[in-house]
Amino acid sequence: MRRYLRYPFSAQARKEASTLARDVRALIELLSRRENEYIVEAAELRVIAALDQEPIQVTDTRDPRDFLVYNTARLIVEKIGNTRLKEYQAEAESKAVNRYLSEEETPFVVNLASESFGWNIRMVTSASERNRLPVPLRLYELRMRFEDFLEVSPRFHQSSWKLINRPLDRGWVPVRRSELDRLISGKFKQLILQSAIEVPGLLPARLTEAVQRIESELGAKIRRAAPIEITETTTSAFPPCIAQMHADAKAGKNLPHEARFALAAFLLNIGMDTNEVMRVFSASPDFVHDLARYQVEHIAGQRRGASTREGYTAPGCRKLQGNGLCPVYLGMAYDPLCEYVLHPLQFYETRAWEISKGITNRSWYARKRQKKQSF
Repeated sequence: MRRYLRYPFSAQARKEASTLARDVRALIELLSRRENEYIVEAAELRVIAALDQEPIQVTDTRDPRDFLVYNTARLIVEKIGNTRLKEYQAEAESKAVNRYLSEEETPFVVNLASESFGWNIRMVTSASERNRLPVPLRLYELRMRFEDFLEVSPRFHQSSWKLINRPLDRGWVPVRRSELDRLISGKFKQLILQSAIEVPGLLPARLTEAVQRIESELGAKIRRAAPIEITETTTSAFPPCIAQMHADAKAGKNLPHEARFALAAFLLNIGMDTNEVMRVFSASPDFVHDLARYQVEHIAGQRRGASTREGYTAPGCRKLQGNGLCPVYLGMAYDPLCEYVLHPLQFYETRAWEISKGITNRSWYARKRQKKQSF
């Protein structure tokens, strides 16, 4: 059972934890005893590791109570009630699980997914079985039902995760072993973000201390990671797509790769320097300073050779629509100017000019410009 300490979402780990504490109140009662304070200490370290974007370490003292450390960490985060902290925890826990899964044998991982999530997965083991499959499917070690695949894959933004780009054989989707690891860890992250724990107002002293310390750490981190002050005029000129990405980045949400590139390129194109752009992304739960600097400088054209210093231009509207990053195209927002431009920078220039002239009546679009898009 100690193996399942790595996987708090597993049926075995949940059973062990519920045997010791059947609900939140029972867990709090157990944590109020002095002999169980080590659980709170380990849970506090687990949350701080997530907040500091450090690898999570499994507590293994060979005591069944070790299964309560994760539950207590979740309890602390829910008590604080900060969305950004929950994002940090979900990201760190997911990464830890993905790391541990890479060390496991495939049969164990398949059983773990089946028992924990009810997923239907089959291993393609023998050469004869593999040869009976259609040619595109012979490159994959595993198959899973498309319904199970779609529980998580839409949250991954790379084109290879889109079902339309996968061979499909009578409802079965081929997956590689590394992809199954990613799906399992992604499902775990999804469960954390979607879960909610009702925490009573009064907590034991040691648990209250842990909550207060982590709140203090979180406040300091948010202050350090706060993006630069962009003027109200500047943000008011952002097109809906960039405004949404910018708001999500400020809120500490993990943006998909395409959104990070689009936002970084746009901000660089309108005159922000690399340090300012990095600060916009610094609140992200998976922010790594050196990697972020490399990527932003690459987009800015500072790492593309001495012969050229020209950076990348932000992607146009069609590209953003194809990547699911245009809220107007998705019906989630609307601005009439979007119908008359084909690029976020065109939107920005036009809207900034309107603001500088005090223009609020936008009927001039129809009089002066030809419509270029229809949503």
